[in-house]
Amino acid sequence: MLTEAQARRDAGLGRVPTILGFDTDDAALVHARANAQRAGVDGLIEFQCRPLAGCLSGDGAPPAGGLLAVNPPYGKRSGTEAVVAEVHRDLSDVLRTRPPGWYAAVLTARPEMLAQDVSTSRRTSLYNGPLRCSLLEFAATEKSAPGVSPSRSEEKQQEGGGEYSESQDMLANRLRKNAKRLGRWARREDISCYRLYDADLPEYAVAVDLYQGERVWAQLQEYAPPKTVDPATARRRLREAVATVCQVLEMPMDAVAVKVRRRQRGGGQYAKLSSRAQMMEVQEGGLRFLVNLTDYLDTGLFLHHRLTRQLIRELSHGRHVLNLFGYTGAATVYAAAGGAASTTTVDLSKTYLDWARRNMTLNDYVGEAHEFVQSDCVAWLRETADDARRYDVIFLDPPTFSNSKRMQSTLDTQRDHPMLVRLAMQRLNKDGVLVFTTNRRHFRLEPALQEEFRAQDITRKTTPPDFLRRRPHHCWRFSSA
Repeated sequence: MLTEAQARRDAGLGRVPTILGFDTDDAALVHARANAQRAGVDGLIEFQCRPLAGCLSGDGAPPAGGLLAVNPPYGKRSGTEAVVAEVHRDLSDVLRTRPPGWYAAVLTARPEMLAQDVSTSRRTSLYNGPLRCSLLEFAATEKSAPGVSPSRSEEKQQEGGGEYSESQDMLANRLRKNAKRLGRWARREDISCYRLYDADLPEYAVAVDLYQGERVWAQLQEYAPPKTVDPATARRRLREAVATVCQVLEMPMDAVAVKVRRRQRGGGQYAKLSSRAQMMEVQEGGLRFLVNLTDYLDTGLFLHHRLTRQLIRELSHGRHVLNLFGYTGAATVYAAAGGAASTTTVDLSKTYLDWARRNMTLNDYVGEAHEFVQSDCVAWLRETADDARRYDVIFLDPPTFSNSKRMQSTLDTQRDHPMLVRLAMQRLNKDGVLVFTTNRRHFRLEPALQEEFRAQDITRKTTPPDFLRRRPHHCWRFSSA
């Protein structure tokens, strides 16, 4: 058996193609040669002191066709910012001009430093030790310089559609600007999902959210255009927005989930759009969550409540927490991560309650301390009003409107929020905190509630940087007067 294995090894080594290793640092090459010798592959690799620029051309260039693998300095452990920027500029030039037949793979923590016109065929997020990185793959092509997207005007001419519009150029520039600014913030805060664009330009009234897991996805939601906008114009602008997002973010069309956000009545916000059941794991605050970008209007994780969830986490240590209208349990996960003594999640939907259980299990929060109740929240609060059990922290995030057949009556948050807040406050311990929030755009809090209870408007405090353009919710912190 050993002889057979050695024979297979020798046969495999005989098929290994030419491998060249380049670096401009002689000391690094000394270590590389020593590492290759220890691995027993020193006879298969030729090391050269050679700059990145022109590595695929000129004297001593490798043969036509192959794989170019590059791990440039990140500016973390090696290389100053100036050096890192110069290397990424040279790398962009190499990727633009590499001969036909050459694939490329780049592992970098600074993908934003590559030129915007260098398009990838695939992007994978991973870690190089503690550093969050991107593995960028570039497909070979025989038709043009691999890895280079044709200009948008060239694409339009190829399609017979004339010049790329000035408004599309403005959209592309805004996306690039936002990606650079918010990308730095997201990396610093270890956030993998955030809003990149929110109707910044009136011609393109869409919201673009990035979800970065095993694969990078974008959710593009069109705000339903007013009746004054010609439907054909609205459809054209939506197509242009989708195409521009794909081009700027270097992602295929099937990685963009396109939805239209209209004023919802009843259960429209939670109605099923598809049945692909394609779950994707993402991270936020060091926690893990499952999202679904295709089957529902919302994904299972309200990004604008990122800071609200963090507040719940900070309030929860050693406390009993109640999550009303719990949805997929993201706030419950944060409460458990904050050290809650117990959690209770109440929601009418079995689908979302099961999703909440999966999110809790994903983070290893299981057991009798974590209870899930399938019920109409209003009915449950009334039916358990005499229950001796009280809570230290209550999170109340009702839908704007619901007329589900399983509810005892319709729910309108503007009309019914005084009743909801009073019922919830009855279940609150004397020193407890109720966090009440709603995304109803023109919501007005009932003044009487501010007289009955101590109420603090924390809307600004709970609005994250990627949602500052459009106030995504209203939020109050209630406690006993």
